[in-house]
Amino acid sequence: MFCSHCGMALQPGFKFCKNCGAAVVIVSSAEAVVAVAPPPAPGSVPGFVAVAAPPPPPFAPPPFAPPPFAPPPPPPMQGAYQVAQQQVYYVSHQAAALAHSAHQNHLIQGLRGRIQSLASTENLEGFSLKEMFSDVFKRRSADDVEDYMGVGTSKTTPALELVETGWPKPWLFFRVLAALVIAYFALTLIYMWTNNTNCVPGMMFLGAFAVPLATLTLFFELNTARNVSLHVVVKLFLFGAIASLGVALLEYALPIFQISDMEAGIVEEVAKLLTVVVIMRSARYPYILNGILFGATVGAGFACFETAGYALNMGLLPGLLPAVQGAQQVTPAAMSAGVSSMLSLLALRGIEAPLGHVAWTALAAGAFWRVKKDKATSVAMFFDPRFLKTFLIPVSMHAIWDCPWQLPFSGNQIITGFISWYVVFGLVQQGLRQVKEEQKMRLQSTLATVEASVLSPAAAVVA
Repeated sequence: MFCSHCGMALQPGFKFCKNCGAAVVIVSSAEAVVAVAPPPAPGSVPGFVAVAAPPPPPFAPPPFAPPPFAPPPPPPMQGAYQVAQQQVYYVSHQAAALAHSAHQNHLIQGLRGRIQSLASTENLEGFSLKEMFSDVFKRRSADDVEDYMGVGTSKTTPALELVETGWPKPWLFFRVLAALVIAYFALTLIYMWTNNTNCVPGMMFLGAFAVPLATLTLFFELNTARNVSLHVVVKLFLFGAIASLGVALLEYALPIFQISDMEAGIVEEVAKLLTVVVIMRSARYPYILNGILFGATVGAGFACFETAGYALNMGLLPGLLPAVQGAQQVTPAAMSAGVSSMLSLLALRGIEAPLGHVAWTALAAGAFWRVKKDKATSVAMFFDPRFLKTFLIPVSMHAIWDCPWQLPFSGNQIITGFISWYVVFGLVQQGLRQVKEEQKMRLQSTLATVEASVLSPAAAVVA
C-alpha cells in the first residue's frame, strides 16, 4: 500500500504518511480498499471523510526547577538589585566606614579593659587634656612662681582640708621646658658661629636634661598634696639617678642578663624601683601621688644620664674616633660631623623622653605606693598581686620599646608611651580619690570630736 500523494510505502496502522504528512482515508472497510490523499476540504469529495491533523502544541519552555539538593539562594542584602537573573550586592562607603569604626572602637575598648584590669584602675572621669593644660599660657608674676615652687616644707605644706582633689592644671612644666630649650638652642647657635668646642659639653647636657626635667616638673605639679619639697626632689634626682644606674650596671654584669636588649625592661625597671623604695622608705609620704612623683624623679635622672652617655658614645665619639685612633689632631670637619650626629641623637631622645623612663618609673612606684601607703616597707609588698600585675606594664613596655622588630615612624615608642601614660593618669585619679577619702575621714573625726565635746557638758549636767 502506497501513498497516492507522494508514492511512499505506507505502514499498516499509520494515519498519516511519514513522508508528506497526508492523511490516510478509508473508502470501504469491508473491501479493505485504502486510498491516501492530502487532506481535502470538508464536503469536497462525496463519500470521503476528511480527518484533519491536530495542530502542534505551542512551544513553552519547561518550568524551572532547581536541581536536587541545591542550596537555597542567599537572602538579599542592603542595596541588592537584579541583573540578568543574578543578584548583585553592594555596601555604601558610609556603611563600610561605620562598620570599620565600630570594629576599631571594639578593639580599643577591649584593649582598654585589659589594661585597666591589669593595672587595677578605672575609666578616667572628668579628664580632659584641653582643660588640664588650660592655664599654661596664663600670665603669672615672679612671686607667684616662687610661692608655687616653695611647697613641701613643714611651714609651706597646705592643710589636708585645703588640698584640691580635682584634676590639677599644671603650667610650670612648660616654662621649664621653654627655658631649657631656649638655652640649648642659644648655645648651639654660639657653637655654629664660633666653632668653639667649649660649647659642646653644655649642648650635650642641656639637650639631655631639657625634656626629662620638664616632664619631672609636670609630675611635681600633679602631686596636689604639695607635701614634697623641691629640696627632696633635687636630692632624689641626683642620688637616685646615680644609684639606679649603678644597680642596673651590676645587674647587666650577671650572665642571665646578657642575651638580648629586651632584658632592659626587667633590669632597668627593677633597678629604678629598688632605688626609689630604698631612698624614700619613710612613712612620711603616704599618698599614691607621692609615689608617682618619686618614681618620675628617679626615672628622669636615669633618662638624663643615659641620654648624655648615648650622646657621647653614639653621637660625638664616632665622628672623632678616626682621628683619635690615628693619634692625629681632631680636625674641624671631624668635630663638626661628631657634633651633628650628637645633636640628631639628642633631638630624637628628647622627643621620646616623656614616653619612656619617666612615665615607666612613675607607674611602677605609684603602684607600689598604692600598696605601701603609710606603712613601713616590707618584702611582702613586692609580691602583692595589685603591685605585681601593674609592674608588668612598665617592664613589658620597656621590652617592646627595645624590641628588635620596630614599627615604622617610631610606632613601638608611640604605642608603649600612650599605654604607659594612660595607666599613669589612672593612678593619678586613684591618688586624688585617696586624698579625698582622707579628707572625709578627717572631717568625720573632727565632727565626732566636736559632738563629743558638746555633749559631754550636757551629760555632766544631767548626771
